[in-house]
Amino acid sequence: MDEPDAAHARRQAIIDRLLSDALRPAGGVVLPSHDALPADIRMTVDRLLAKADSERRRSLTYDDLEEALPPRDVTADDLEAIFWVLAEYGIELDEGE
Repeated sequence: MDEPDAAHARRQAIIDRLLSDALRPAGGVVLPSHDALPADIRMTVDRLLAKADSERRRSLTYDDLEEALPPRDVTADDLEAIFWVLAEYGIELDEGE
């Protein structure tokens, strides 16, 4: 009876490792949380989400993004964070019409 228990334990260890790997972000990348964003970027995301909600759309244009951005220079990390949070809400950015 020890052999089936040992086989079960090995299978369970493999399953546990796979689950652990699946739950860990790829490449050590931590996705930005809305609450962890700088205040002006958080406001940008909120404006974009409100616009999408008010127009009942699942996509926004780059013009919409440009209008919502703060007046300061926005870094690539800021833009990536905006895209991630919007994607979490199912909102995509596209070229527009």
